Amino acid sequence: MDDQLKYLQEQLATDRKLWNELQNQLRCETDPKRQLKWKKDIEEINQRIKAHEDEIEKTEQKLKTLRTKETYTNRVNPSQLETSDFKTVTNSNKINNNGVKKYKNLIRRHLKKILFFFVFIGIGLFFAIAIYQLTLNSSTVCPNGKENNNINLSIVKSLSCGEQSLISGSALADKIKGIEAYKLSNYPTAVYFFKEARKKEPNDPETLIYLNNAKIEKDKMPAYTIAVVVPINSNLYTSLQILRGVAQAQEEFLSKEKYPPKIGLKVLIADDGNDVKEAKRIASILVEQKHILAVIGHYASDLTLETRDIYEKGKLVSVSPGSTSAELPRPNDHFFFRTIPSLERNTFAVARHLEIKRNYKVAVFYNPSSRFSASFLSKLKKDLSNFKIDIVNELDDKDKYKYFHLFHLSSPLFKPSRAIKYANDKGVKAFVVIPDGGTTDYSLRNTFKLIKASPKDFLIVGANPLFTDETLLLGEDVIDRLVVPTPWIKTTVSQSNFFANKAKELWQGREISPWTVTAYDAAEVLIQALFTNIKEKPTRLNLRDNLANPNFEAKGADEKDMIKFENGNRKKEKVELAKIIKSKCSEFGYSFVPEEYQEQEIKQLESSCN
Repeated sequence: MDDQLKYLQEQLATDRKLWNELQNQLRCETDPKRQLKWKKDIEEINQRIKAHEDEIEKTEQKLKTLRTKETYTNRVNPSQLETSDFKTVTNSNKINNNGVKKYKNLIRRHLKKILFFFVFIGIGLFFAIAIYQLTLNSSTVCPNGKENNNINLSIVKSLSCGEQSLISGSALADKIKGIEAYKLSNYPTAVYFFKEARKKEPNDPETLIYLNNAKIEKDKMPAYTIAVVVPINSNLYTSLQILRGVAQAQEEFLSKEKYPPKIGLKVLIADDGNDVKEAKRIASILVEQKHILAVIGHYASDLTLETRDIYEKGKLVSVSPGSTSAELPRPNDHFFFRTIPSLERNTFAVARHLEIKRNYKVAVFYNPSSRFSASFLSKLKKDLSNFKIDIVNELDDKDKYKYFHLFHLSSPLFKPSRAIKYANDKGVKAFVVIPDGGTTDYSLRNTFKLIKASPKDFLIVGANPLFTDETLLLGEDVIDRLVVPTPWIKTTVSQSNFFANKAKELWQGREISPWTVTAYDAAEVLIQALFTNIKEKPTRLNLRDNLANPNFEAKGADEKDMIKFENGNRKKEKVELAKIIKSKCSEFGYSFVPEEYQEQEIKQLESSCN
C-alpha cells in the first residue's frame, strides 16, 4: 500500500511538471490553432491530476484505517498479558502510571502547538493588515511626473502603466528594455524601445499604451489618468480586443492638437483574471488612487456586480464594455455606465430568431451559479413565452435533481451525449447555450463540447460570450447553424468608416471584435467628458455628473450613432446577430458576419482584404 501511494505521488508530480511546461508553451504561442491544442492537452492533464489527487486521498485513507486497526490489535493482544496474578496487577499499575504520564505529556504538547498556532496566526494577521494598509495608502500607482521614483513596485502586481508586462509571452527584447527604462524613469529610452517593439509586433496594444504613457512622461506633460481592467490571465483574446479599443482612443487623442494647452491621457492596465476576489482587490486599490478619475471595466457581469459597491463608495466612475446583466445598473447606481446594450435586447433577438426559423421547442443550457447566465435565462423565458416557444427542460421539482447536470454547463459531470438524447426524445431541434463570461472552469469548454457533438441539423443560438476566437476555431462544426447576438459586427459599410480604417492601420489588419468597439466607445466617452465638457479641473464627481447629464452625448466608433446614456444604460435600439463563414480574411480561417448576409454580400466583404 505504501508503494502504491509513493507511485501515485510520483505520477502526480510528473503531471504537475508537465502542466507547467505546457502552460509556458501556451503563453508563448501565437498561432491560434496550436493555442487550442495546448489548451486541450492542459485540460486532459488537469483531469489526470484530479484523478491522481482523488486516488491518493483514497489510498491515504485506507492506510490510516489499516494502521488504526493494527494499533488496536497490538493494544489488546492476549499473548502480551502476564499469567501470574501478582505480575498482572503490578504491570497493570505500571501501565496505568505510564499511561497517565504519557497522557499529560501529550496534552502539554498539544497545548504548546495550539498556543504556537494562535501566536503565528496573530503575527500573520498583523502583517497582512499592515501590508493591506500599505497597499491602499502608502504609494501611488502610476502617478504623473517625477513622483514615479517613489513607487513601491510591490503594490503594482497585476497593475501597470509601463513598469511590467501583464501579457504572458509578450517578451520581445525591445519591449523588455522599454519596460526596464520606464521603471527607472528613463522615459526617452523607454519611448525609443517601445517604438522598436511596435515595429516588430504592431498588434500588441499593451506596447502602444506604454509608448503613449512614456511619451507623456518624456514631454513632462500634465495628464489625467484612467484605468482599464481586463481578464488577461483568463481570457487573453477578449483582453487584447478591449485593450486595442482603449489604445486606439488614446492614440487618436494624443495625436490631435485641438486641446491647448496640451493635457495628456495616461492609461493604467489591470488584470482581474476573471476572478471575483482579484477583481475586488484591484477595485479597492484603484479607488484609493485619487489621481485615477475613471475605470473602463470589468468585462464579465459577475465581476462587475461584485465590484460596483466598491467603486460607488470610492466615488469612482466605471464604464463597462462587456457587462450586459439585467441586474446592472440598479436604480441607485450613480457611478456605473456601460457602452454595451443590456441583455434584454440580446434575449429578444434570440427569441425572435428562433421564431423566424420556426423552432418552437428548445433546450436551454446555462450556468445557474453565474449571475449573468441566470439573468440571461430569466429574461429569455419571457421573450420565448411571448413567441409561444417552449423550453423542454423547464423541469418540475421532482425532476430537477435527476436532470440537473444535463443542462448545467459549469458542471464537471456534464455529458453532451446524454443532453442530446434527452433533447431528441423531446423532439427538440434547437439549443440555446448561455455560458458565463469565462468566470468558471467548465462553462465554455462544455459549451464547445455540446456544439461539436450536436447533430448537424440542430440550430444553436448562443449568448454573447461565444463571440470569441475559440468559437471560430470550431470551424465546420458551427458554419450555417450557430448564431450569436453582438453589439457590433463587421459589415461592408463599417469597413469604410474612420474607426475601422484607423484600426486597420494600427493593428496591421488584425481582426477587431465587438469588444474592441465597445472599449473604444468607453474610452471616447471618458475622453470627451474629461476634455470637452468639463471646463474646470475634472474630478471624479464632476465627471460622474457630466456623464449622467441627459444632454450628454459622445461620438464613438459608429459615426451615425452618438453614445447617450439613460440611467447608466446606453441608448441603442439594435443588437446584431452574427453567423460564422469560411474566410480568407481571418487569421483563424473563419469569420463572424451578419446573420442576414447572403453570398453576394459575403463576397463583397471578403474582397476588402485583398
